[in-house]
Amino acid sequence: MALICQRLAASSCQSRENIGAVLRRFLPGFLVAHPHLPARKKRVLKRMALCRSGALGHAIYECSHCGQRESIPLGCGDRHCPGCQAVHSHRWLEHQLRWLLPVPYYHVVFTLPHELHPLLLHNQQTLYKVFFDAAAQSLLDFARTRLEGTPGITAVLHTWGQKLNYHPHLHCILTAGALSEDATQWRRPKQQRYLFPEAAVGALFRGKFMAGLRSLAQELCWPGVSALQSIAPLYKKNWRVYLKRPFGGPEQVLAYLANYTHRVAIANSRIREIDEATGKVTITYRDYADGAKIKLLKLSGTEFIRRFSLHLLPPRFTKIRHYGILGNNRKAIAIPTVRLLLHSLATVRLLLALARRPTNAAPVGCTRCHIGEMRLFVLCTLRGAFRARPPLLDSS
Repeated sequence: MALICQRLAASSCQSRENIGAVLRRFLPGFLVAHPHLPARKKRVLKRMALCRSGALGHAIYECSHCGQRESIPLGCGDRHCPGCQAVHSHRWLEHQLRWLLPVPYYHVVFTLPHELHPLLLHNQQTLYKVFFDAAAQSLLDFARTRLEGTPGITAVLHTWGQKLNYHPHLHCILTAGALSEDATQWRRPKQQRYLFPEAAVGALFRGKFMAGLRSLAQELCWPGVSALQSIAPLYKKNWRVYLKRPFGGPEQVLAYLANYTHRVAIANSRIREIDEATGKVTITYRDYADGAKIKLLKLSGTEFIRRFSLHLLPPRFTKIRHYGILGNNRKAIAIPTVRLLLHSLATVRLLLALARRPTNAAPVGCTRCHIGEMRLFVLCTLRGAFRARPPLLDSS
């Protein structure tokens, strides 16, 4: 029941202009126009169309003081749904705080040339993994050479641009320092504002990705007449890698990254209008070529869904990955070791700040009496109605 409750909206007030409303209006026509859409994507889109419509059930909340009840429709819980991801982002952030270090962090962005986009769309499961591995190994190799140790890396895959176009890129958060191989030193970079040269990292990343591509050439589905010969010119092209200046502090790092981890192709707040008469959907986008101004873009309903469906990930694909001392097989030992090596006032302050953070979200207050808090009373799903367990009394 707890897992189902996590699908609830943060607020019972939902705007009419959201991804579910778009899908309910235009999905039938889109499926007719795209009969060869994979069955998995059809299932995801159909379920998202039912999100918070009431078709998946309701959660009934009751005030602990006055007894007022409120019914809230359940969400779909899909990881591609913008309305269902806020609670997952918060939970992920709280979990990752325990692995923070009192050191600067860098933000590194890896992108792939547009010539590879058709190939990636036909081989997402395989080539997304190559993308992760090439980016992470490039950073690990530079750290071993220049810092003589292993850093911590968290990488998040995004596949979209501001106009819902296909634009695969990786956001990586990298510690400004590395743990020596014998785990006795924390090696800092010589310059705080500079870590690795972008061009050199880009060249190494290009070589690693292309090597992985060539090793899998026989297993890939090549669109059209594409072949290894057609991508050979990419060796001469500069691959874009962007290393931003370090963040202000470790808490700022995860707050920033939490906005990226569970972000999906478009937020509900960017859907401004659904025009039934013209069949158009109006969305906002940020035009970085024009001073990052917010502009409006009108798309037909079917085109909107076509673009959105480009960003549905393969089943069970992990879009957030950790490497180096943040790897799942190392962090339980490596992070405490680094904190001991960095035994300083900054470490003490960080640990105290983490200990003082509230562990639970603030309760939702009653809008009628303004005294009690709203607690789950009954959960009505497609499988039946379930009575919530009463909270345990505090005997302290």
